[in-house]
Amino acid sequence: MRKVRPGLVSALAVFGWMLAGCFSSGNLPRGYPAAPVGEAGLVFGSIGVAGEESTIGLSSLEYRPAAKLGPTAQGEFLFHSVVGIPGALLSPMFHTPVEFHDGAAKGTVFALRLRAGDYEVVSAIVENAPIGGWASHVFMSDAGNVPFRVEAGRATYIGRFLSRLRIGRDAHRIPEVQGAYFVVSDRLVSDLEIVNAKGFQVDAARVINLAPRFMSINNAALRSSPE
Repeated sequence: MRKVRPGLVSALAVFGWMLAGCFSSGNLPRGYPAAPVGEAGLVFGSIGVAGEESTIGLSSLEYRPAAKLGPTAQGEFLFHSVVGIPGALLSPMFHTPVEFHDGAAKGTVFALRLRAGDYEVVSAIVENAPIGGWASHVFMSDAGNVPFRVEAGRATYIGRFLSRLRIGRDAHRIPEVQGAYFVVSDRLVSDLEIVNAKGFQVDAARVINLAPRFMSINNAALRSSPE
């Protein structure tokens, strides 16, 4: 796992990120070609933060198309949770509304039309923002290139992904955050209800449910239960 420590969030950095544009819950890879009519399918799921993780800001799953589909740049499924004043300053650049929220978790539902073909989830990125959001520690882990397929005219569900921090101990046995990961679950019924409320009109009988596949993964990025 790679850990980046940018340090304090500066006003200049905030301004630079604002200029980069707005991010939604589902983002296409840069340079991704538009799918011709009749050759697109829908991938959907949800991403968020476990209820007890009050310092997690960004939660992101990166995916990419198979090489034969064109560019191998990465897209992402994303949720931004406001942490402190810095998180509030950054919130206008994210369109990831809270669409489920209870004591156990909060997050958003993504739904993205993709060209039919093979894709893979390649990495998980989680930002921990302690000290009221003024410090930013970004953790990236390898998801193991988990495949999923999008079929024309069909909807593929990949699961609900909730970010959590991995707590360990330093050389002096003092607890510290040593990484982050996602717990995957099958929330097809509730996620589908939200997707259809957005106007996608997905037929439940035609959904390809790949959540069990993602729940079977047990690596540094994806797990079926908390550590």
